[in-house]
Formats: sequence, structure tokens, C-alpha cells
Amino acid sequence: MIIQKAALRPVPEYAVVPGHVLEELEVELDEGEVSLQDALDQGFNDFDRRQEVLATALADELASAQDELVQSLGYFLVVTVYVAFREAFPRRLNEVDEDALRMANATLTIDEELRAGDATEVLDSDDLLAMSQPAVLSFIQHHIDEAIEQADGQVDLDELERIYRSLLVLVIALSHAVTAPAGADSSLLN
Repeated sequence: MIIQKAALRPVPEYAVVPGHVLEELEVELDEGEVSLQDALDQGFNDFDRRQEVLATALADELASAQDELVQSLGYFLVVTVYVAFREAFPRRLNEVDEDALRMANATLTIDEELRAGDATEVLDSDDLLAMSQPAVLSFIQHHIDEAIEQADGQVDLDELERIYRSLLVLVIALSHAVTAPAGADSSLLN
């Protein structure tokens, strides 16, 4: 038996965002009746109303970005990730409070430090998170790769890495804010 070091808790199966939710969301944003900017603004307003702690923290993080591409990409990804969770779990997504946000950030920091301190470690923290939330991480990484390619190298990679890390914290926090469905067998929840 191989024992892996990890500080990140596995995401329960009942909290995994299905890929079709993100696919449908992307189609809706592309073909929607309102402009992309209006749809994102509506999504952020809902995010701010339902997840005030997360919305405030991420808005501050995005506002500190000097690179306009990083800022707009981050805004798009924050809103779409939130909306995907809201759509996937409309009645089971609890509000993330200050303690839960601190825990998500601390957990990611500890996991990153564990992996950085082990020369034999082949997985990064985002790889581990991608195993638990594959559709969400694939969506985020796809859009980041696409933006880098379209920017033709004219993007602040340090700022992009900082925003990417904030997105990982968002995914961790929202994943653990999803409650089990009513009547779920507790032995099957992980």
C-alpha cells in the first residue's frame, strides 16, 4: 500500500460538479439572450448576495490584479465556477463563512508545502484537486491555457498564478460547502 501525503480532503462524491453543468453553462453564456458581461455581472451579484465572504475576498484579489487580461479572466472564472456549483447543487450549497474560507486557504497552503518539501512528489496540489473536481479544474485550466495562447505571451504570469491559486481556494471552499443529499447513506458519502 502506498501512502500519499496530502492536506487536501477528498471531495465527497455528492459534491462533485458534473461536466454537463459546465458544458451547459458555457453554451448558455455563448448563446444567451443577454451579453456575456451582463450575464457575468448578474452571476457576480448573486455570488455576492449568497456567498458574501467568498465574493468579497475574490473581488479584492481580482481588484489587485494590474494585468487587465488576468483580471477579466479571473472575473469570468470566479463567476462561472460559482454558478456551476449553484446550478449543480441549488438546495445543497451552504454559505462559506470566514472560518471555512480560512480553512480552505490554509489547507491548500499546507498541501503545497508538503509537496514542495518532497523531491519525489510528482503531483501538485491542483493535480490532486483535479482528481476530486475534474470538470471544474479542467474548465479553469482550459480557459487559462486559451487566454495565455490568445495573449501571445503578453500576460503577467505571476498575477495569473496568484488568481489561479485563488480559484483553487474557491473550488475547495465550495466543494466542502455542499451538503449531502437528504436520505443519503453516510457510508457511501466519501
